Amino acid sequence: MDRYLIAFDMDGTLLTEKKKISFLTLHYLRKLTKKGHLIVLASGRPSRALYSYYNQLKLKTPMICYNGAYTFSPYDKDFPPFEFEFPKEVVQKLYKELHPYIEHVMCEDDTDIWVDKEDLYLDRFFWYKGMNIHKGDISEILTKNPMTMIAQKKEDLKDNSPIDNIVKQYKDIDVRYWTGSPYLELYFKCTSKGASVKKIAEYYNIPKEKIIVFGDAENDVEMFQIAGTSIAMKNGKESLKKHATHVSIKDNENNGIYHTLKKIIKI
Repeated sequence: MDRYLIAFDMDGTLLTEKKKISFLTLHYLRKLTKKGHLIVLASGRPSRALYSYYNQLKLKTPMICYNGAYTFSPYDKDFPPFEFEFPKEVVQKLYKELHPYIEHVMCEDDTDIWVDKEDLYLDRFFWYKGMNIHKGDISEILTKNPMTMIAQKKEDLKDNSPIDNIVKQYKDIDVRYWTGSPYLELYFKCTSKGASVKKIAEYYNIPKEKIIVFGDAENDVEMFQIAGTSIAMKNGKESLKKHATHVSIKDNENNGIYHTLKKIIKI
């Protein structure tokens, strides 16, 4: 059987606004898995925030976390994991340089979280429960290389250019602004969802024309570039849609993935 590798962004794509997988989508994806197709979750979230959805879908595939900085398989021990660490010395330097333009910073790996101020939004998004929490000046308390660095812009900062100009001084680092929020993410250019999807496809010997990806925001661009079929959600950013081969038939609130995928894969 010709099987597909189908990778999904989570928030705004696979998940509704209530952070649920719709009934129709859930059962359709389970059917695809039973037929041998590979369903992959590709998110900016950590693994602990993906496991409930992963288990709900009854997956055995690798998962992509932190926008590609951490990719591993919970079940296949032969799959080579990819784990990129953000050098703590670079994080500490960026923290000091960005300080005039940001409210606070959060860094983490899969066991520890470092924050300079409490943030309930990031707590819900990254699921702090069960983690080792360290609070204080990031330039002083950071003791390990984290996998991610998230910051919140100051409310009165209307222009991102001061942040962009600082980040440009680091040739291997870029900044990604979260859609519809004051948050931003610093990341190394060598890490992306696209690079991780490509690694997974090579491992399972899936050709480009059999790779389907879904996304809604700019952190999905690299994933769109390596896929044979790239589908931007109807509710997604216009800046992403220009990179897509298709736009979903409906949005994430109305079973957009289900209605779109069933037109491509007949089961």
